Amino acid sequence: MGRRARGTLWTVNRVPIVIEPTAKSDVRNARDYYSDKGENTSERFRDELTQVFDLLSRHPEAVAVAFGRTRLNPMRNFPYIIGYIYFEGVVHVTGVQYGGLGWDEFERRQF
Repeated sequence: MGRRARGTLWTVNRVPIVIEPTAKSDVRNARDYYSDKGENTSERFRDELTQVFDLLSRHPEAVAVAFGRTRLNPMRNFPYIIGYIYFEGVVHVTGVQYGGLGWDEFERRQF
């Protein structure tokens, strides 16, 4: 029987993430909304958003294109969807929106 190699590291390349101005505004609005919803809710939202951005940086093409060039990645614990475009090796976050708003706004947003 063969032996498993020890000390093998898997390196994951990361790509840069640019948060477009409209997405920054979306994040501020969500943070403000959750700041009144209970202890640490705003911080939990921020932490999960950071995790999603980290995932997108490591695996930008893991989410299928929804329309045009826009990909939509839902958050796990909050009813928000991150819209982004992966273009020329950069993730451009175009929106962080409440999932009940529909896709029209994402379709209008480009970078």
